[in-house]
Amino acid sequence: MKLSRAASQCSVAASNRRVVSSSGIPSPSVKCDHDEKPPAEMVLLTDNPVLKTKLPRRDPVKERASIDPESVTALIEKLPEPSRSIASLLVMTGLRVGELLALRWQDADLQNGFLSVRQTVYEGHFDEPKTRQSKRRIPLGPKCVEIFTALKSSKAIPAGLVFSARNGAPLSRRNLLNRQLKPTCEKLELTSVNWHWFRHAHATLLDSVGAPVGTTQALLGHSSSAITRDTYIHSVPADARRVVGDVEKLIGPKWTQVPIQPGMASSLLQ
Repeated sequence: MKLSRAASQCSVAASNRRVVSSSGIPSPSVKCDHDEKPPAEMVLLTDNPVLKTKLPRRDPVKERASIDPESVTALIEKLPEPSRSIASLLVMTGLRVGELLALRWQDADLQNGFLSVRQTVYEGHFDEPKTRQSKRRIPLGPKCVEIFTALKSSKAIPAGLVFSARNGAPLSRRNLLNRQLKPTCEKLELTSVNWHWFRHAHATLLDSVGAPVGTTQALLGHSSSAITRDTYIHSVPADARRVVGDVEKLIGPKWTQVPIQPGMASSLLQ
């Protein structure tokens, strides 16, 4: 069925303009007849009324807990497992929490002291890391090797998750945050601490031990164009190993963790 020329022109005109009532509410439908004029109360928009909207003022942002070796150590020592191990590894490796919870034993070379970041997990769904640079190999200091060794049971399989529930499913970062990290922070009166805070702590501690910017960028897996010293990304492995070792020295005494029983609490599942 072919539309008449008049009907076609009317259709195009209606699609190219926005018609609203005098109250400012768009008309749900525009009936157009070639010989009819729009009702008197209908007007064409000449500007965007949303631009005149005044948004409510934001509440003051709570000041984030200061990052220093003493605060980090005090928090880690008070955390229950598995959050204690998770927080310790986050602050000493700079991993994103999703990257850590997605780690499998085949990604951890404990003999040579290296981690390979290949996946991330969110709400039980595994995916590629955030950026191309996020797929990386990072060195482990002696304390990190101790923690991984304590976590590893005799029944661990290469494809098994380092942190998992009894059924092998990944743990939920949200449940860990709400049931272990937040309550501990409240007792210590630490504000605005979440899992990403430990990654910020890692970067801050790297800077405090004099790590080159390029080495820090490589360890964190950043791809920000703001950091232009790309020549440092492939910086000396010795530098990377030295600075992660120096960061470990800032975090408390020798690791004395009691090995976790196989299988985490089901309440920490995704």
